[in-house]
Amino acid sequence: MSAVHESQRVAPSAQLRDTGVMAILRASAADRFSDIARTLVDAGVTCLEITLTSPGALGAIAAVRAELPDTVDVGAGTVTTADDVRAVVDAGAGFVVSPSAELDVVRAAAEAGIPSYPGAFSPTEILAAWRAGASAVKVFPAATLGTSYFTYLAGPFPDIPLMPTGGVGLDTIGDWIRAGAIGVGLGSPLQGDAATGGDLEQLAGRARRALEEVRAARAATA
Repeated sequence: MSAVHESQRVAPSAQLRDTGVMAILRASAADRFSDIARTLVDAGVTCLEITLTSPGALGAIAAVRAELPDTVDVGAGTVTTADDVRAVVDAGAGFVVSPSAELDVVRAAAEAGIPSYPGAFSPTEILAAWRAGASAVKVFPAATLGTSYFTYLAGPFPDIPLMPTGGVGLDTIGDWIRAGAIGVGLGSPLQGDAATGGDLEQLAGRARRALEEVRAARAATA
């Protein structure tokens, strides 16, 4: 199949581009997401991914979307089929993220007019996802590859926006941004124990630190 025309590609959300942080949220119960989401948004993180592996994820996406202002981007993670795309869009998701290069998901998201961030590991997967119409490519698991991998990828793929996810810690955010990442996907290093009753003010502190790491790294490379 031929590559998607650039005029048809859905761009990454302004929230991801501006903040450089996508918060990956998981919880054992759907009612945990509301407080976590509000805490993150109040701290300045406005791109939130709720994973479909969490119980009650569709309901949680709908509830969080209804509670938060339109300036917050609420999406779905672990989306692996076109049917998943349709279900999360119906729930109010504004973007989809996949752990692998699921091209049907990319195409279904494009048809729905929302950004897609498919996971990829190899140059072959990255290029295939991009040609299918990905908004940006989630490089996963990023820690296995290291920041030097982004430097190598910039040679053949200078125009493909990449987002490292998996093993990205608060201490390494700046390294990834300086290596050329559009932003970072942050799961447990950001969420911590918030889903199991942890201190929400500590969550807010981690969120503010993540945003500052992005700002500082971007300023250093401007």
